[in-house]
Amino acid sequence: MRKAFYIGYKGRLEAYIYIWFSKQYRFVYVGETNNINGVIGRACQHVTRGQGTLYSRVDDEGYDIQEINDFVLLSYPLPRQKKFMTEESAYRISVEYLVQKKLYALRREVDRPYKMLSSVTTGPCTGMKSIDHIADKIAYDFVDIYQNE
Repeated sequence: MRKAFYIGYKGRLEAYIYIWFSKQYRFVYVGETNNINGVIGRACQHVTRGQGTLYSRVDDEGYDIQEINDFVLLSYPLPRQKKFMTEESAYRISVEYLVQKKLYALRREVDRPYKMLSSVTTGPCTGMKSIDHIADKIAYDFVDIYQNE
């Protein structure tokens, strides 16, 4: 397994798609953020009892998030374009939706098939080739990491 991951912090200069995963529990969770505190700030919210969607989804599966020792957080910066970094989340949600859809389709092609814990509705920009291309790159990078780590 890699010893370090580059997460970075660029405040309002960057928006992200992020993916949490546990190979032991076979969970995958996809999200998006343009939080001023970056992926680290959003991660803190996710694992906080009563606040975090990830926390709730893991709990719904009957597990205690504090006992999952192999959770990994991957972070994918989106292009530094205004459409990804504004409060309006249409572009980010569209990428998030396509990444999740692609990971759902790819989950059976890995040695340890995973369950998607996240859910998202389709975004208004999912038909754009540029959005699909970004989602492809993220999905296939994730599968490579998941399969080979």
